[in-house]
Amino acid sequence: MSEEREAEEIDSPEPRIVAAAPDPAGTVLETNRLVLRPPHTDDAADLARLADNPRIARNLMSLPFPYRVEHALGWIGSPLGARAQRRLICRKALDGAPAPVGVVTLETSPGSVLPRLGCWLGEAFWGQGLATEACHAVVDYAFLHQDHDKLAFCCRVTNAAGRRLIEKCGFQMVAQELDRSLYQGTAVAVDRFQIDRRCWQSLRGWEPLRLHQRSGTGLAAHRLAAACATR
Repeated sequence: MSEEREAEEIDSPEPRIVAAAPDPAGTVLETNRLVLRPPHTDDAADLARLADNPRIARNLMSLPFPYRVEHALGWIGSPLGARAQRRLICRKALDGAPAPVGVVTLETSPGSVLPRLGCWLGEAFWGQGLATEACHAVVDYAFLHQDHDKLAFCCRVTNAAGRRLIEKCGFQMVAQELDRSLYQGTAVAVDRFQIDRRCWQSLRGWEPLRLHQRSGTGLAAHRLAAACATR
């Protein structure tokens, strides 16, 4: 699953690792407003409800439309690489459990060299900076805890919001090419972006990453790490 629409601001202090965190299956990322956790089969109905929207599918390269529960189950159950990320974006609530609002991923496609960041939100949650917040956390985790040196991103040239989001995350455009869109059924023009570790270190200025270990369906009471802080 792929790229979506938000924008926010970035400062440029350089982060440092305060406490290293283990990387068990099921590590959960927490931000100010979000919990980013691995998806489970009982999330399939929520995913189908959120993703079944042509305004989302037209901006993504490989999202089926109509999007059904079986598509969500197939995606949830598909193999995941050792240094990949596949996370449900859940918004925190004052009066209940965090509720799913979208998806953020970092996966290496067959034939590709670099892992590609991707993100989408249900339409009701656009324009609130949630995708930017989720992408910040996933990029941080990739560089701090998964030993990646460079990440990629791709969005349609018509997806201005996706471009704003990824530029605010520090990615730089490296090429404009054609790629096949499942929704359009043909090749469409796309912008390709990349960020390396040095650029990330020089630009990063968002909130520190917080990690938790899952315990059943909830978060463990202890924090695994306050993963980074500014000097």
